[in-house]
Amino acid sequence: MTEQTNESYLSLRIPTNEKDEKFISGINSSYEAAKLRSASRDAKASEYHSPVKFSWKDFWKTMIYENLPPVIFSPIAALLLEKSLSRAWHVSQNRMLIAVSPKHHSIGEIIQMWCIVYPGSWLMNIGLYLALFSDSSLILNIDPFHMILAYLLLFMRRLIISTKYGYFRPEDNERLCLPAPDWDRNKTNRRLVGQGWLQPWLFPGLIEDELTVAMDENDICLQGIPLEVDSETEKKFLEEDSSGLFPAKTSASSKNEVASGFILFNIIKSVYNSPTMKNFRTILLITVLSLSVTPFLVKFLYGTPLFGMTVNEKIISAATFIGLLNGFQLIMFGLVCSVDYERRYRCSKKLGDLVAFPGLSFKNLFRSTSESENIYIDLQKRLNVFSWMNMRKVLRSFGEAFYLRIQSYTSILIFYSLFCVAILNLIVWTELRHHISTMYLICVVIFFVSSISLYAIYKAIKLQSLSAEHRDFIRNEIFIIEEEIWELKLQNGDKERITDLTSAKALLEQVDESINYKELIYKPTTILGYAANNGVIGSVLGLVLTGCLFAVQGFVSTGIEYDPNGWFNF
Repeated sequence: MTEQTNESYLSLRIPTNEKDEKFISGINSSYEAAKLRSASRDAKASEYHSPVKFSWKDFWKTMIYENLPPVIFSPIAALLLEKSLSRAWHVSQNRMLIAVSPKHHSIGEIIQMWCIVYPGSWLMNIGLYLALFSDSSLILNIDPFHMILAYLLLFMRRLIISTKYGYFRPEDNERLCLPAPDWDRNKTNRRLVGQGWLQPWLFPGLIEDELTVAMDENDICLQGIPLEVDSETEKKFLEEDSSGLFPAKTSASSKNEVASGFILFNIIKSVYNSPTMKNFRTILLITVLSLSVTPFLVKFLYGTPLFGMTVNEKIISAATFIGLLNGFQLIMFGLVCSVDYERRYRCSKKLGDLVAFPGLSFKNLFRSTSESENIYIDLQKRLNVFSWMNMRKVLRSFGEAFYLRIQSYTSILIFYSLFCVAILNLIVWTELRHHISTMYLICVVIFFVSSISLYAIYKAIKLQSLSAEHRDFIRNEIFIIEEEIWELKLQNGDKERITDLTSAKALLEQVDESINYKELIYKPTTILGYAANNGVIGSVLGLVLTGCLFAVQGFVSTGIEYDPNGWFNF
């Protein structure tokens, strides 16, 4: 049974079961399905998706668009950078630099931009300017560090957005410059980690698209590579629903065989089609309220005017509040990072459970069943070794554009924590004029942002350590098979069995080397450019704690004292 095929939103080839079947029927062996480009007779190699690469050009271009005030300056920058009035117009609409076209966005979205986003952006820029350059007599009741911390939150968000576009595929970036509906809000939402990637069940076809891209990147057609199972398991698979792109049987699947793409698709779907963090919204709400309320609550307790007295003070205070409230996006990114690492861990673990006796339970793979029986893939069969490793390669690349962005976002979040620690030490050791509410605000920021960052790093370490566990399992399988081959030879056992085991062992040795090189050396899960391990989390935690303790020492050494209104006056 299969579900109706979902519409694809890819910018290159549009995958269909008919095209896959045409390719599969034209190959003679499963190994040709692992050479997708060279084995394809009709499709051009350029039609398949290549591994994503970071584009510094698109990164810096987006940094300019995001950091210049919208409506006026950023559209002018688009005109200069795109070197075409038509391209600049569509870029300005698709990136919402000056949203006015109902062809690109709904009326509600345009109203929201003009009533909330654009005024807020201009207010943040004006507030920062006034906080830094106003005459001190006009901002006596304002601590400029509040505005600086709020704007730094906004800057980090813009850095994340620039990183997003840096990891956009060239064909997607090109479509952003074309007339609607080549690009629309739905396509944008599908590529946002906080919308499409966080809730893929709300965006039909997203999982299929990303799995197709992952197969293209690895030059593999999993539907042309079968897995060998027993007849009872095959029968149960055929009773389950699946995507029209990934049916259980293809022309490459013989009796007691199912397509490996069907297995991997359902592993991914079983994990990604439901929320992973139950308290996501609660944690986000508590964190954002703590950030935005803390400085004003402390000012209230010390009798300092909440929004100041002069016009300058009121503008800066309003901009500070909006900036801190907008910090929910940075916190959301941190939570999404931990969610993505956890999902990838669960998918990899299920793939590993398939080959570890007694296997993976049916109910852990299909929601529609309560079967307690297990699916077990025997790695003593060469065909299964070949299929499992190709599934693993594709899974590692699944949603790679999101995966690379997630690793960058985690690092950006850590840097924000370290920036706050640096500002804390700067204030204390140089004895700069500040209000005590600034100290509370910095402590709250460091606590929440560092906690979320460390939690995301913990999930990344958990994911990365699974590769070592699976490699250990493979090496143990090789060890056992070698012993079985030796005993069969001593007993003059079945020569066909010896041949099967020998070929499976040879392929498992290649699997062991591949996991070691690709997952542990060449492309591991990274944090701050280093492979995720306990040393990284120890280093980050050590930097934050050391910085905080150093600030405490400075606080004691300099003898900072506050007046009744909470001000330290040098």
